[in-house]
Amino acid sequence: MHIGLITTLHTNFGDDLIREGICQILQGVFKRQEITFITVNKNQPLMVYPDWHPIPLTQSLTRLLPRGRKRVQGWAQKFFHRFGLSRFDNCDLILQCGTPVLWPGCFLCGWAEPLWHQVVGRLSRKGVPVLNLGAGSCYPWEKQLRPSIDESEAIYLRKIYGYCRVTTVRDRLAQNLFESLGHSCPLIPCPALLSGRPFINSQTKGDIIIINYMEKGGHFDWGQDIDPQAWRDILREVVDRIRPQHPVLFLCHNQKEYELAFAINPKIPRFLPKDSHEYFSVLSQAKIGLCNRIHAVIALAGIGIPSVAVGTDTRLLTVEAVDLPYLYVKEATVDGIEETLRHLLRGREIERERLLMLHEQTWARYVELIEESVSP
Repeated sequence: MHIGLITTLHTNFGDDLIREGICQILQGVFKRQEITFITVNKNQPLMVYPDWHPIPLTQSLTRLLPRGRKRVQGWAQKFFHRFGLSRFDNCDLILQCGTPVLWPGCFLCGWAEPLWHQVVGRLSRKGVPVLNLGAGSCYPWEKQLRPSIDESEAIYLRKIYGYCRVTTVRDRLAQNLFESLGHSCPLIPCPALLSGRPFINSQTKGDIIIINYMEKGGHFDWGQDIDPQAWRDILREVVDRIRPQHPVLFLCHNQKEYELAFAINPKIPRFLPKDSHEYFSVLSQAKIGLCNRIHAVIALAGIGIPSVAVGTDTRLLTVEAVDLPYLYVKEATVDGIEETLRHLLRGREIERERLLMLHEQTWARYVELIEESVSP
């Protein structure tokens, strides 16, 4: 069985966790079949074609043109995509692995035309099942209540919704916005919740507080005038307060976070995992967490460890969907974070049971949806 995956590669460890969670589900659903995953990096959408295909060949041959290069490449895509022969053409199933789908200007993304419209849409019309699992929103936190969707965005979102037999969302804002376009989507926790499934049984009672730190509390400022120094000072004070009672470890998703953690406190151990096995070997030693990376919170939750998220945009609502605490970075205070961490420590055994039950419920919902979607 060949399954196409739309994801990112070598970009964001959180995307790797989402993809891992979806692969876990697919292997559970199709456990009696040999699965070959065809993975395409949406940031390099022409990966969907083999190197010998006319479209990537045209890309290579026209790089030396002094002018008119993009026009020729665009013409080649519009003409040659009709012949098919993409890496997805032999797939029995295509999935987009959870990602923000709704954000300002989403229709301008570089994969909309060459990947969604020219390949996925064509195959969907031929009857290939397409699923969009864990679609999310990504809007500035201060504008989350009234994000506007213009007509170009609405057309794009309706099209990709129409290509898919099922679209699930991971936050209530994404659900509300799709509903405003006339489409109903079930709200299910992000598939990354299931990425640590093989590691649950091996988990021991940890004693570490995991800290994940990003410079401004998230990926983007979004024009909200977030002060990176203010967040750095708050986090440093929180760490100074909790260290005398609890061992602390910085969990880093990339090299930049590894270097930033050193600036917070060079005496605290830092860890930059190479893969999911290393990642969960460390997470399994935690008792609670404080994270800027939303998917660090979700991954911890998936193995029964509660944490608090601090962020800048509506990806925080992904954490709300698993009923864990979250704070907009400009509203975060030292006292507020410390009290939230104390609350998590007091109730962590009860939370562990709740989160592991949520894990099983989430697994069952995704399995059911996929089975229903691919049945004749």
